[in-house]
Amino acid sequence: MRAPVVRIVDHGAATLVIGPTAVRRFDGDSAALLREVLDLHLRPINRTQLFAALAAATGEPPGALPAAPIDELVALLVADGVLIAARPPPAPRPAGALRRVVLGISGAIAAVDAPALIRGLQGAGCEVRVALTRNAAKLVSRAALDALTHRAVWSGIWQRAGAEVPHIHLAEWAELVVVCPASATTVSRIATGDCADLVAAIVAATRAPVVIVPSMNDAMYESPAVQGNLAQLRDHGRYLVHPALGVEVAHPPSARPAGWVMRGPAPPAAAILDIVRHLLREVAAAPRVPDTARGWEQLWAATPADQLPWHAAAVDPALANAIAARNAPGRRLLDLGTGDGVVAIAAARSGFHVTAIDIAPSALGAARARADRAGIRSIVLMLDDITAPRLDGSFDVAVDRGLLHVLSPDQRAGYAAAVAGLVAPGGDLLVVAHAPGAELGTHAITPDQLRALLPGFELVRVTPTALSGAAAMLFELQRHAPVR
Repeated sequence: MRAPVVRIVDHGAATLVIGPTAVRRFDGDSAALLREVLDLHLRPINRTQLFAALAAATGEPPGALPAAPIDELVALLVADGVLIAARPPPAPRPAGALRRVVLGISGAIAAVDAPALIRGLQGAGCEVRVALTRNAAKLVSRAALDALTHRAVWSGIWQRAGAEVPHIHLAEWAELVVVCPASATTVSRIATGDCADLVAAIVAATRAPVVIVPSMNDAMYESPAVQGNLAQLRDHGRYLVHPALGVEVAHPPSARPAGWVMRGPAPPAAAILDIVRHLLREVAAAPRVPDTARGWEQLWAATPADQLPWHAAAVDPALANAIAARNAPGRRLLDLGTGDGVVAIAAARSGFHVTAIDIAPSALGAARARADRAGIRSIVLMLDDITAPRLDGSFDVAVDRGLLHVLSPDQRAGYAAAVAGLVAPGGDLLVVAHAPGAELGTHAITPDQLRALLPGFELVRVTPTALSGAAAMLFELQRHAPVR
């Protein structure tokens, strides 16, 4: 079939084919044949089909066409890269496969490349929404960006009354934020948390990964202030793209030394697309786990419980057996991070007096609905945060099915202090956590880490199990009884 881009020019009755090593001129009937062959190759076509189509166009029987000149023409066009091997049709895109990308554009000259970047992102299966700084609007047409994205371009924090608040709406909508180009001013604002413009405010508000593509003069790029800001961005966990080598467009072409290039311009759109494709694969492979109460509530409020990866119809056998082995009349059990209540319901059925806590109101609502369907109304459900709990009391057993491994390392100290205060001396703590190698966005736990985190407990047993379809471990711990 015909290549997507060809270098062919018609002039009167002649046609020029500009190839990588030669320029070929076709005149008269040869030019007419060339144009007909090119038109027929707009879709994949084989030799037999080509001759049949040419015969139909000329009214000649297929066997009457001179094969040699047609084959020679096709061979020349293949050699010049005008005709290429047909690629198989792309597989249908699965429903929901679009990736949500917010493109922030600042007032560097590379803003003029934004349309090419948007088209490339869309070609990679992304839905793109655009935010502009005030200076970016001087370099790239809003009308062009509107037409490419089929969405109104955002350019200010303050919108009309009753409309979405753009820096929050776009920050929460995005799966990836790309700031390209990022001028020295925008780099400074993002690094210091200055939300004076929309693009910097989106970056400050989002929990999505952020890619920053600096673009500026080499002297600006290498200045101590800018280098300090770039170092800050690295420390903040932003993806920082290395600049390309190019010319200083602030100088007129006549003032640019021959062969001289500087470091600082943004890489071309094709290079940015390669980086974004890789990062989107990383995002898909490592789902983000919320790290705030608000994030957990948003997740539970927006997602049916049975679609969450940790949902289970029943407690896995290893944990169910461990709970049953500790049951006795009147014993109290605390379910940490109950979610939709699978552990709390199983424990209540076993005869425990169950208190279940969670940080998300919608999770507690799902747990209550599930318990009601099971005919169990004795469970006490509480909105609480195990890293800083309001709950007071003493429990014989505490169960953590998948909570500890979603806490960040700096949240674990609060968890450990709370658990030590809530589990009675001689009581038990059951923890189910992902084992190392379970790449699900969680923080795997090892026996040594658990011993160091909970020195007041003895690790009695470790049993392999599974959680969210990945390898996990059931840790059975017992709180030390006081020495008399």
